[in-house]
Amino acid sequence: MARRIGVFGGSFNPIHIGHLVIAEAAWQEFALEHVLFIPTADTPNKTMHHIDKYTRYRMVELAIADNPHFVISLIELERKGPSYTVDTIRLLKEEAPADTEFYFIAGTDAVADLPTWKYNRELLASCHFICASRPGDVEKVRRSVRYFGALGRQKIHFLRTPELEISSTILRGLIRADRSVRYLIPEPVIGYIREKQLYKGAW
Repeated sequence: MARRIGVFGGSFNPIHIGHLVIAEAAWQEFALEHVLFIPTADTPNKTMHHIDKYTRYRMVELAIADNPHFVISLIELERKGPSYTVDTIRLLKEEAPADTEFYFIAGTDAVADLPTWKYNRELLASCHFICASRPGDVEKVRRSVRYFGALGRQKIHFLRTPELEISSTILRGLIRADRSVRYLIPEPVIGYIREKQLYKGAW
């Protein structure tokens, strides 16, 4: 049986329990050997709110430290120049045994936008996509599946997840407003945010 590796990329700014719930559900539902978290590098077209890539890496590292089937990679942080998902998957495949299958974990919006991604057919041919979707969002993803035809039906999979109305944007706002984020962000990450005074002037 082929090895199955989950790949979870994102800015994780900050990482929160929604990310961890999705990763754990994907690991279990798709019998993944482990889930590889890949924090993105700093990109000129997306604001990182003055949080550099190594700080975001450290937050992920702290968040997943107690989970034996979660691991983290520097692959995008160490790459120079523009970074595309297809390049990351290509490198991972080069370094892995030939029978390894990769499952890229993404949210509804990302999978719905997949037809606009660079080299999207090459990407979908090289890995599976696990779409963490909620019941009301399924049609968005089905349009993407239809766009890719047989390839989409074979490679795009649905993962139902709890309806957690939580996002990094919401959490940054709570921190700036000096509101509690307990139970929404792992405690070690909260401690790190406090220590480094991230996202606001003071707690």
